[in-house]
Amino acid sequence: MANSGYGNCSDHEENSFLYFAYGSNLLKERIHLQNPSAAFCCVACLQVICMGAKENGLPLEYQKKLKAIESNDFKGKLSEEIEDMIKKGETKTKH
Repeated sequence: MANSGYGNCSDHEENSFLYFAYGSNLLKERIHLQNPSAAFCCVACLQVICMGAKENGLPLEYQKKLKAIESNDFKGKLSEEIEDMIKKGETKTKH
């Protein structure tokens, strides 16, 4: 699950969903206990998750909790798609 690279998130099946793992669920053996078909897709960025929560109108209390999560200052490689989302989000907040 957790690795410094990224997979192809567009290959997920129509009847599947994307799950952003954190904490102990980053250990693939752990998440497979409850979901044996789980597959690594990509490394996400908390900033993008927060932007998605806002964009999709998730409850403000949930958004506040996401924003309160302390960054781990990940410096690894992100997919170009995630990098583009971050850049677009930064552009929106500067206007």
